[in-house]
Amino acid sequence: MTPDATGRGADSCDSCGDVTGDLVEVTRLYVVPESWDTEGSTTAAEGTESWCFPCRTHYPHRAVT
Repeated sequence: MTPDATGRGADSCDSCGDVTGDLVEVTRLYVVPESWDTEGSTTAAEGTESWCFPCRTHYPHRAVT
């Protein structure tokens, strides 16, 4: 495993930093829930990240196919 500019290895999750072999390329989603006076919205971040299974189960994302 070779560290990148952040000091983490190439096989680490971009969200939590966990070193795992179960990484999937995803696009992070930012979700604003609906409120009594505003509509809800979902915005996709630019670029992709590599996320581990726990991060994919906890945070909004879209898998890159």
